[in-house]
Amino acid sequence: MAFLVFAGMEYYPSGGWEDFVGTGNSAEEARKVAETNSDGSDDWYHIVDAGSGKIVEKGSIKDVTTYDPYEEKRQAIPEGV
Repeated sequence: MAFLVFAGMEYYPSGGWEDFVGTGNSAEEARKVAETNSDGSDDWYHIVDAGSGKIVEKGSIKDVTTYDPYEEKRQAIPEGV
């Protein structure tokens, strides 16, 4: 089963396929795609089941980079968590 990942900035969504960032074989893999394929300014993500077309998870992407200037890390946080 494939999951489609859409992500974008909170106030400036591109709309539809313009917000598409990749796919995953599971919801967990798709969440990782949202974290790694965002450009650092993405504030939200949606994971869509490609078979049903339904959103299976949505949430926000937070910057969790530590003090290390060579580390850049983001975390996808589902709504309600």
